[in-house]
Amino acid sequence: MRKNDFLGIVDILETVREPLLVLDANLNILSANRSFYNIFKVEQGETIGRLIFDVGNKQWDIPALRTLLEDILPTRKRFDNYEVEHDFPTIGHKTMLLNARQIYRKDVGTQMILLAIEDITERKEIEKGLEKARKELEVTKISEDEAREYAESIINTVREPLTHLPQFEN
Repeated sequence: MRKNDFLGIVDILETVREPLLVLDANLNILSANRSFYNIFKVEQGETIGRLIFDVGNKQWDIPALRTLLEDILPTRKRFDNYEVEHDFPTIGHKTMLLNARQIYRKDVGTQMILLAIEDITERKEIEKGLEKARKELEVTKISEDEAREYAESIINTVREPLTHLPQFEN
């Protein structure tokens, strides 16, 4: 592909905040945006022209990604919101949502794949924290209900008249 033919795509890629890759039909990286380099701590020189699975000392050789790009994408032409978890040696554990589309550029006769990567690691951690808090509140609620039932059972077993006055805070 000539540089001028690709220029419009590069401009589009650079305006998007999420990491984006353009792959050729053989899964070699034609282009990556600034977000990809910043988030995944790889350099342009070690990225462009390389097989996606070889980038960053093969840290992108992710079985789920390989399945998507080699098996699913050729039959479906696209996939959306495919969640992948991976431990990267340089940046740690990441949870990502992947979207991909096959694109055919008639003007240059080239088949390409646009791969968008959304890092949802922080969102997943927040969701886990909220679920943990919900479970803790549920246990607290059960304990509160049990305490109320216990107090009521004591009151119900007393033979003498008993008055329960609610406690007010000042």
